[in-house]
Amino acid sequence: MSDKPKFPPVIIQHPECGHLTMGDEKDKDVTRSRDIGLYGGSANALRLFKDGGFELRSSDDDSAQETLGSTILQACKDGKLLIKSLGDLHIDVAGDFTVSANKIKMEALNASEDGINLKAKHDIRINADNNIIITGDNITIDAKERIVSHSEGWQILIGQCIRLHEPQTKLCPAPLRDYIDEQIKTLKG
Repeated sequence: MSDKPKFPPVIIQHPECGHLTMGDEKDKDVTRSRDIGLYGGSANALRLFKDGGFELRSSDDDSAQETLGSTILQACKDGKLLIKSLGDLHIDVAGDFTVSANKIKMEALNASEDGINLKAKHDIRINADNNIIITGDNITIDAKERIVSHSEGWQILIGQCIRLHEPQTKLCPAPLRDYIDEQIKTLKG
């Protein structure tokens, strides 16, 4: 069977502003062949692929003028903008990543693995103008060097049993020492 299309592509072109190409892409050097492509004069494009996916690309040519960026705008007051993926969603940003909203809600639905992981190469800072509440069945705070707890007001520690453990003096009863070692074995290192 021939690789040549049954019908030639339909191309609508404007000499200054770009073109619309409808037709199966047959170039051997492309990784995903497009069915339809809308191409702007500044190398920006919308490509609808034969496999069902799409690519929306801005221009990478910033030599002519200052780049103003791109916008996805949902302007209806109570309308929603939905991004849904049956696979993974990967956002890769070279600069700052900013999210602002009236409320921000995140929920991890996989109950058998780690739910939400935040990792920073340097610091993580959490600020609230009011309260911060952390709840869980068990909460572990692990520091490799030191923990500093400071309050300008009261500091209250409440528990059924409160044990301050300092391992250097060896004054800890053996059963309690075994229990503490079991609790912190994954944190050492």
